Amino acid sequence: MKKKHITVCIVSPFPPPFGGMAVQAEKLASHLECEGFPVIRVRTNTGFPESLGFVSKVPGLRTAFNLVLFLKNLYKGLQQSDIVYFFTAFYNFFFWVTYPAVILMKLCGKKLILSARGGAAGAFFRQYRGILKPVISKADTVTAPSGFLAEVFWQAFEIKARIVPTIADLHQFTFRTRDSFQPLLLSTRNLEEIYDVACIIRAFRIVREQYPHARLGIAGDGSLRNRLGKLVAHLKLEESVVFYESVCHQKMQHLYQEYDILLNASRVDNLPGTILEAYACGLPVVSTNAGGIPHIVADEKTGLLAPVGDYRALAEKVIRIVENPQLGKSLARAGAEYCKIYSWDYVKKIIIPLLYSVSAGGQKGKSC
Repeated sequence: MKKKHITVCIVSPFPPPFGGMAVQAEKLASHLECEGFPVIRVRTNTGFPESLGFVSKVPGLRTAFNLVLFLKNLYKGLQQSDIVYFFTAFYNFFFWVTYPAVILMKLCGKKLILSARGGAAGAFFRQYRGILKPVISKADTVTAPSGFLAEVFWQAFEIKARIVPTIADLHQFTFRTRDSFQPLLLSTRNLEEIYDVACIIRAFRIVREQYPHARLGIAGDGSLRNRLGKLVAHLKLEESVVFYESVCHQKMQHLYQEYDILLNASRVDNLPGTILEAYACGLPVVSTNAGGIPHIVADEKTGLLAPVGDYRALAEKVIRIVENPQLGKSLARAGAEYCKIYSWDYVKKIIIPLLYSVSAGGQKGKSC
């Protein structure tokens, strides 16, 4: 007998903007709907009504209003759902969004799968372990997208996090075989300190000194946009660097086809989806070895790794690929093969049984 589909409440930022967690949440929601599951989306990135636009200009008031609006929407979603799948980040997000939300969910007796994301988990857990454990332990199951983050949960709380791989919609991307690799570099991270796009720009200057026709595309937006623009001008790279700002997920596959190498310089990271997308499109990956990245980029096999902050090493590895196309082709083929485990056909064999198992486990949740 076919199982009756349960209603899943997905709590997360949702696009726009097109950040990694938001894109993952929308992918999961869309795929579950295609599998026949009713899905309720509850945005943590709530917007302000136009009539209350002035509130957004007052930092403390803005945070309080966002929390009240979010919890109101969450309460409504909980009344209509059987289980909650909650995407959480750390630090301010955890304290201002996750912490009160988990309390509300448990008051309503809802089963909770807590999906943790972010490379800064280790430092966060060490700093706040005492006040985090009572809330994290309320989750019926904790999931992590990588072995790196699962290890962090075990070390901090002795919680066995279930690994649920990041979803890469490989059918949206076309693998392009490149017989040679031009110094056409692409960065697809938000313009924030932890992604160190300034390091990428400095690496690019070294590459451009050797290859005057080199080009760097930067797809992403953030608080450092003006500062990075000034750095490009200071290094006299304006004619060779393109800022695309925020690019919607549906258009990213076209952008990948315009470039030959993906460059990533994260200082803190877990499992960047952009690396999987680059694999699927045939781009060799050159990245720093921050956080969980070595779990998905095997150095010299599926990509090339450099120490965090070392722009000279990043540049040297880019030049290696340009000068040795056989290396580039080998990395691209291996990356494309590896990323198959992140397809929905693979991930659904983990996540759908998990939803049914958690939903059915323990006492029946009481109604809100």
